[in-house]
Amino acid sequence: MDRKRNRRWARTAACAGLALGALGLSAAPALADGRAAARAAPASAAAPLPTFDFTDCPTLPAGADPDKWRCEVHVATGDMKLGGLTVPLRPMTITHAEGPLPDGSTGQVFGAMHATPSPATGGLPNIPGLPERAPMLGVNVKTKYGGWFDFLSHGTSAGGLDVTFALSGPLLPENCSIGTAEQPIRLTMMRKGPNEWISKDPPILKGTLWDNTVAIPAATDCGPLGAVLNHRNNLPSPGGANSVTLDGLYTFKTYTQLGR
Repeated sequence: MDRKRNRRWARTAACAGLALGALGLSAAPALADGRAAARAAPASAAAPLPTFDFTDCPTLPAGADPDKWRCEVHVATGDMKLGGLTVPLRPMTITHAEGPLPDGSTGQVFGAMHATPSPATGGLPNIPGLPERAPMLGVNVKTKYGGWFDFLSHGTSAGGLDVTFALSGPLLPENCSIGTAEQPIRLTMMRKGPNEWISKDPPILKGTLWDNTVAIPAATDCGPLGAVLNHRNNLPSPGGANSVTLDGLYTFKTYTQLGR
């Protein structure tokens, strides 16, 4: 990379604080002085780089500078404990944009969330009415965006996100879910250790976020078996009895680089 491109990369990286990684991994101080890239492990640098899809980058607010705004793409796996449901998360992708607004404040615009339904351990009895220790019929859990996010980082806090968990299975109706559009679940994510640079060009970071304080409500709109589902999986479940862990990769491009 030549000097002009290096200067451009450093200016781009410093223009706004990195948000959630996986759901945005903050690395603003490291990007600002450019030293974190030099600490990337040789083994990580030698590994094949992942590809990221910028299709869901949202439209910028009026007056936003495309050279100072960037689109951020976060890809995460991980695991969740929602009451008695244990969910190993299949890949999910979150896209958003952030940058300075004309009044000097930092703006954020949500793009999209895409998540693959993940099979959970726990669920429903194979036959309704079987005793308490009857074998369980698993359900799938799909994470959906709940209408609010704040991916600006503050210290070890990596921001927050409202979600709902859609539940599906052969005995469940279509709208069965934990959390609803009217009352979503708010995740408050913290960083679990420092982030790791995978690549400087393109910029890719790796890190882990988690929330072990979230309270999980009872499942709703689950038909005749809703009460059984909640009873067998200890729902609702208070804060401290649940957890969400996201292991993610994160990258970004300015809107100028995207040609917008």
